[in-house]
This record gives sequence, C-alpha cells and structure tokens, in this order.
Amino acid sequence: MGFFSKKQKIDYNAVFKEQYKSINQLQMQANNELDYTIKESLYALIIEKYNELIELIDKGAAFDKDHFMSLKESAIKEYQTIQNINKE
Repeated sequence: MGFFSKKQKIDYNAVFKEQYKSINQLQMQANNELDYTIKESLYALIIEKYNELIELIDKGAAFDKDHFMSLKESAIKEYQTIQNINKE
C-alpha cells in the first residue's frame, strides 16, 4: 500500500533545462534544414516546446519568463516567414 502513497517532488529547473536543450537542438536542425516544409514543422514543434517551458516557469522553474516569451515570439516570426515561403 505504501508504494503508491509516496509523492515525488518534481525538480522543475532540471526538467526546464532538459526541455531548453531539446529546443536548441531542434533550432540547429531547423537552421540546417533545406526543405522548407520540414523546417516549418520543426518550428511548429519549437513553438510548442516554448509553451511547455513557459508552463514550467509558471509551475516554479526559476527562469525569466519574459526572456522566454521573447524567444517564443522570435520563433513565431520565423515560423510565419517560413509559412509564407511555403505558400508561394
């Protein structure tokens, strides 16, 4: 019975750092990608990952929310630019 009753504390800072590392890897991959359809998909994922980072900050990760909101906005602008290229 005691097996399920133990609550584990989540280290939001550690989870945040791992997520941020994955975002940086995705951005490097997107920057090196020549196919703009794939690049668009990668940026959609990057934006979703930034949403997750901001959620982690809201839950207690000790990082500057405004800074990561700004990075997310930059990713959104890049995504929109890529979308426009793909529509042409």
